[in-house]
Amino acid sequence: MDIVPLTIKRAYMTFLFPFAYSEKNRQKISDILLNEGFSFFTLNNTSLEDAFYGDMTIIHEELAQFFYPFLEDKLFPNEMNNPDFIRFSKAFYTQGALHLQESQINYDYEVMSIDVTLCPFGNGIITVRTNITDQSHDLSDILNFIHYFRVLEAKLREEKGASHHFSFGHCSSTSELLFKYFIPYLKPFLLHQQDHSYEGLPFFEDERMFASAYLIAEEEAKIIPEHLFRLGQVDGRTPAGKPFISSTNPSYISNYVQEHAHTRWAPNSYIITSSQAQITITNRAFAKCTHSIQEFMGTHYYNLFIHYFYKMMLLKLSYEYSEIKWGKDKQVVNELIELITKFSARYYFEEVIVRTEGREIAQLLRKYFRINEHYVETKETLNSLYRTQEDQSDNRSNNLLFILTVFTVVSGIYGMNLVIEEWKDSSDFDSIGSYTLFEWVAFITALSGIGLSLVLVCFTAIKALQNTIRRFKKN
Repeated sequence: MDIVPLTIKRAYMTFLFPFAYSEKNRQKISDILLNEGFSFFTLNNTSLEDAFYGDMTIIHEELAQFFYPFLEDKLFPNEMNNPDFIRFSKAFYTQGALHLQESQINYDYEVMSIDVTLCPFGNGIITVRTNITDQSHDLSDILNFIHYFRVLEAKLREEKGASHHFSFGHCSSTSELLFKYFIPYLKPFLLHQQDHSYEGLPFFEDERMFASAYLIAEEEAKIIPEHLFRLGQVDGRTPAGKPFISSTNPSYISNYVQEHAHTRWAPNSYIITSSQAQITITNRAFAKCTHSIQEFMGTHYYNLFIHYFYKMMLLKLSYEYSEIKWGKDKQVVNELIELITKFSARYYFEEVIVRTEGREIAQLLRKYFRINEHYVETKETLNSLYRTQEDQSDNRSNNLLFILTVFTVVSGIYGMNLVIEEWKDSSDFDSIGSYTLFEWVAFITALSGIGLSLVLVCFTAIKALQNTIRRFKKN
């Protein structure tokens, strides 16, 4: 299948890197970021409107008007000690190049700025803003750059062979670039669940960042379904450097575009949303795109951000309940139910956007992040686990009640006074051999009752101590 070229004159790209951190380190991370030159982001600080976005200015007032008030005050708090979302941003404007060894291709690009946003419940998102505006490139090259940049640690053949080159050094992966040169002070606070790799993070799919981009093609260039399909799939070039498309079926491509494209401003502008990228492409002149680029970096970015957080949170809950030891972790189930209840009540809303276009894009995000399905599945699974744990707890209570009833009946037979005459004068057990049948029953009942009581007290104390320690470590 012949691939139709499309010249891209400007490309603005944003990459979202989710991470986990311990909530007890929240203040410490904030202090370190401030000491390293990051700025605490608030809407009241209008001096930040043009600090992180290259030649663009983001009007904070538009951000304030984009979300419903019940979410706006959580996304943009005025105090750092707020438990919601706190964002720290720093401008870098550093020039570098992505070099592909096998195809001998170089892409010059700029790292404009980096955000570190500490979200609730020990989640966080690193946002890396980049651009390629120095010269025109074919669409295949821009998608190829996005494909390689979003890979943190290359594992597959089609991901290997990329290296980043800057004046301060070069590195073989995007992960190394970020945590060795740009934000090394954040790495000690990242939580990993499998030997310091990203594989154990339940919300990290294939160890790749989510990509968002705004691409400006040549003025009045024809944008066809093939181009839009490649945007959603991030189909760039093969390792040998040839343009690549992951389907040759025109009907399949057409159906994919129909499902994934936001066509409100067609045929001049399209927004393609998939599980791995959300990319806007336009054939309008740059001078006419300024406001759209501002929306891409401002309101549309936060629209993506909040729904990406929803996805992270629900995948994290799914992972945690999948790790529960069946029948042994009733307290953990209760904590997860409490967690999703807090998440639902404070942050999770069906509608968060005021404007119609924003709502339409939000629906695409919810669809391809599978947010509604994850939410329903998580709640139903936790409720089912809770009911099962309750049934098992009821069975244990019934068994305990049966044992206690037996002791009560036996005690009642003895007039509630299990006393052997020899015990009144001596505590030795020399006379055990001469006990009558009823004295043996009294002796065994007394010892087993005392033993059972000690076991129950010890078990309850140990369980309470374990829960306290777990909560302490978690918090």
